[in-house]
Amino acid sequence: VSHRFRYEQRFIEGVDFKTRYRYSLAINFPLYQNEVGRNLYAAVYNELFIHGEKKTETDELFDRNRLYLGAGLKLNPKFSFQVGWMNQIFKNYSQPKLMVSLHHNLSI
Repeated sequence: VSHRFRYEQRFIEGVDFKTRYRYSLAINFPLYQNEVGRNLYAAVYNELFIHGEKKTETDELFDRNRLYLGAGLKLNPKFSFQVGWMNQIFKNYSQPKLMVSLHHNLSI
């Protein structure tokens, strides 16, 4: 289980300075582990985006919500591969996507 809170300050071309808050909650469920240390796991996360300010009465605080469901394979302690489905939900529509990612843990 992991969670993260972010406060973003963004400069957007053609738009003034904007801020937003992000909160993410992620859970990986182990499914299978072999003796070599390769783990198969299910991954679930949800991330909520909230605008940092309302400049007019009609501005919405809700920006978007990202919902993800996938499966991953931990190849060794530093590398894992993950594939899954993410649905990015906005006020009036959503954008489902297939996500493929390689995760690398750096030792600093």
